[in-house]
Amino acid sequence: MRTSTAYSRPSLTHRTRIVTLCLVVAVVLSSFLGRYDATVLGFRVRVEQVVPLTLVAWMLLHPVLRAAFLRTLRHPVPLVFAAFVAWNVVSTLIFSPSLTWSASILIWLVIDLLLLVSLMAIAEGAELAGRLGRLSVAPWALVGFAAYAVANLTRGRVALGADFDYLYEVYVARVTALEANIYASILIFWTLLTITRRNIGRWEVAAITVSVPLGLVASQTRTAVFSLALGLGVFTVYTLFSHRSAWRERLRRIVPAGVLVGTLMVTYGIVAALGGTAPADRTLPPTAEPSASSAIAPGATPTSAPTREPDPTNPEQQNKIGDVDFQGGTIAFRVEVAQLAAQEMTGVNLWLGSGTNTFGLRHEQPGTPGISGHIIMLPVQVLYDGGIVGLGLLIALFVAVFVCVPRERKPVAAGLLASYLLSATLTSMFWFAITWILIAVLLRPLTEDERDLTRA
Repeated sequence: MRTSTAYSRPSLTHRTRIVTLCLVVAVVLSSFLGRYDATVLGFRVRVEQVVPLTLVAWMLLHPVLRAAFLRTLRHPVPLVFAAFVAWNVVSTLIFSPSLTWSASILIWLVIDLLLLVSLMAIAEGAELAGRLGRLSVAPWALVGFAAYAVANLTRGRVALGADFDYLYEVYVARVTALEANIYASILIFWTLLTITRRNIGRWEVAAITVSVPLGLVASQTRTAVFSLALGLGVFTVYTLFSHRSAWRERLRRIVPAGVLVGTLMVTYGIVAALGGTAPADRTLPPTAEPSASSAIAPGATPTSAPTREPDPTNPEQQNKIGDVDFQGGTIAFRVEVAQLAAQEMTGVNLWLGSGTNTFGLRHEQPGTPGISGHIIMLPVQVLYDGGIVGLGLLIALFVAVFVCVPRERKPVAAGLLASYLLSATLTSMFWFAITWILIAVLLRPLTEDERDLTRA
């Protein structure tokens, strides 16, 4: 595969270099701001979509950067991703009931492609993005824990950077991300890239192993901790059995990951063991008056006892982390969504898809009448939108990423991709900027320092 077309080191003037790197910084920072958007011409436009387009425009306007950008388009990973985007366009044109509805996600995919190419075009930009991501781990985790603690201790009177989970009646941290799942996913992916780095310092390991479990507890996201544990496990196995270095060196390489797994197990074990996981009793006592939303209409036959609505100012907090139940909660919700999606996955639609982002045009969100449904599981989403062809292109994309990663970074890539695929299977991470920043950082060539550490 031709991978030398990307990550060039062109000779730039001081001004051009500074502007380019400042825009890279802005792109990375915007990936943490998924909460913020505005409506433009009927479309929801996010900060993390606008900032990358600014970087792309700058590169296309500058002759030297434009040449690097266009060369990067020939790299195998952008080529496969471009094929995936093109197939989504074809499937949408054939099967979508509303091209306008589908256009928002198609445009987002095109922005993602341009973002990936812009960060892969200049080696220094990808290296800077990686450094910024690693520096964000502990602050991102600790700010999230602070938001979680304050919101729950004040029972929502101060809930800056937190959302109320109505199912478990607990406040969860999201900070400036779109939701708690995205906050936690950003945290675990940068954690994986940081804790698996060669020659990581003891103080950095200590900061990560203390802060990351707290941040994950703050998100109240079970998927994130499973994904992080899987990624660290895959990294450990790959390191132990694929490297040619001495066993002592291999063991030294995996010690930080082992320490983090240990603190995760202790932290989550303690939290999961605190209290029961039974749902809160929302049945009203016989003497209580039902709320308007739960009152029985005149002439209707009562089918169940009236229930109370969760009160964010007086929640009956439950142990969400300890609740791993396939019969209820968010896991059962995902199963129900997948069953609804399967109704259209037949015949030609199974192979070619039903059009991008069209599930909400055909189904309401389970348990939420009047709200358009959305699939939050990447494989199911892609199979529904683009069929077996689209899913095959998605698999080809991740295979291309792994193949193109430098050999010395393969253990890290294996762990990160395993973690990402599990996380994306249960959340909706694929379209967000963090995905493409991570891929650009993962694919970058080894620096001189990394080569020296590899030889040591």
